[in-house]
Amino acid sequence: MIQRNRITTLAFAGALAFGLSACGGDDEPEATAPAQTGSDAAGDGAEESADAGSGDMTQETEGDDMAEETAEETEEAPVADGDVPPLEDIWSDVIENANSAESMTATISGSDGTMAIDATLTGQLDDSNFQVDATIDDGEVSIIADGETYYINGDEGFWGMAGAPDAGSFAGQWIEAPAEMGIGDTFSLSSLWSDFFAEVPQDGSDLQTSTAELSDLDGVEAYHYVIDGQDAEVWVSADGEQNLLRVLIGEGQEQDIELTVSDWNETEPVEPPEDAVPAEELMGG
Repeated sequence: MIQRNRITTLAFAGALAFGLSACGGDDEPEATAPAQTGSDAAGDGAEESADAGSGDMTQETEGDDMAEETAEETEEAPVADGDVPPLEDIWSDVIENANSAESMTATISGSDGTMAIDATLTGQLDDSNFQVDATIDDGEVSIIADGETYYINGDEGFWGMAGAPDAGSFAGQWIEAPAEMGIGDTFSLSSLWSDFFAEVPQDGSDLQTSTAELSDLDGVEAYHYVIDGQDAEVWVSADGEQNLLRVLIGEGQEQDIELTVSDWNETEPVEPPEDAVPAEELMGG
């Protein structure tokens, strides 16, 4: 018999396990050289004033040094371009939007060092209707859920990973898994989504940025942030909705992940396949 738990969890076990945990690490930004203090600036000003023989010059020089100090500190601190808000100011809205969304389309690609995945998730986050298309290492699978009925179409590589007794006999066809098989108990769009965001820091103050700029993301205006010391980047919609659009972690490394999200609350229902074979027939039930 097919090991149903492996079918339902294998597809994303490796891809979402490490999620965005890199964003919530304990790494601290590198310390910058201390800026000149006010007392230092005042001392310098007094010394220059004595050389000039003028009390008025003391105040003027001190003011100049203080202005230079302020300018240096401003240059050292990350500054947003234009009207880009600090990430910590909008992050709670980004998280709330993700947690309360009704539907979306997302693509996820990456590796945890042992398993590579490339997947598209689309549908309703109440699990009433959704589709997942994924390539996991050498296996490919499509899963459609319509109500409590699941439809699975995997290649031989996928069914081999899933533990099917005769992977070839399952490959290349839609298989209808009825509600009583309980696939929805362990695999759903909402569980994948919540598992992913469980790794995301909920407190925006943990996300110190070295870059905050307005950018173009596939034709969409977005705020682009680079997370300081975390090897991570985040894009948020600049349309006032503050929806998460893209997350990039560990680009070019052994463990990396890229998430893009679109069609927030506008995803159309997926039609179930009409030629699906009942699972009982293939399993001899």
